[in-house]
Amino acid sequence: MLAPTLLAWAGAGAAPDGTTHLFDIPAQPLPQALQLYGETTGVAVLIDARMLGGLRSTAVSGRHAPLPALQMLLRGTGLAPRFVDGGGFTLVAGEIPPPGDTAPANAGTRSATASAAPQHRAAWVIQQSLEAALCGARATRPGSYRVALQLWVDPASHRVGRADVLESSGDPRRDAAILRRLDDLAMPGLPVDLPQPVTLLLLPHAAGRTPPCRGAR
Repeated sequence: MLAPTLLAWAGAGAAPDGTTHLFDIPAQPLPQALQLYGETTGVAVLIDARMLGGLRSTAVSGRHAPLPALQMLLRGTGLAPRFVDGGGFTLVAGEIPPPGDTAPANAGTRSATASAAPQHRAAWVIQQSLEAALCGARATRPGSYRVALQLWVDPASHRVGRADVLESSGDPRRDAAILRRLDDLAMPGLPVDLPQPVTLLLLPHAAGRTPPCRGAR
């Protein structure tokens, strides 16, 4: 079974330069630390969970901008952040040349960036598809609730074949409406080798972030 990919999404729009947040994230297993990071910043997270097994975060406290805070949180894990369009980031394996390696200093960066390209694309496709589906109805419009979902996407048709609620939004009628909106949802351009299922954590709108559904009425 393929490891799930986790996407935490709290609205579109990259964090503006100079924006800071107050962090209080203790050292803990990395998946939980990244979830707290997403809840604090409203920054979307797209992660191949196979990269996280057994890793622990470094504690982050005090007021920091999103990128320096994330770099502190990842210290010692061997992972590095790559921010993507739409206000999110992916994690890629940082490559450290062995002693005596004469490769150019930026070779590892180029390799890591190339390996992250499919995740960049997946983050954009998933976010755009979710906005199109959920912003179309008042009951499912994101920004005021938290819900965890799991999706299975048919790699041939690029459509959602199955969706489950992992953590309720607190309103069973809203949960059911979300699942109806996601049923057979098209995700054109999603990488065919994206690990499945995709686990989605939709978070309430964070202060200072561009609200989701900007064009919705």
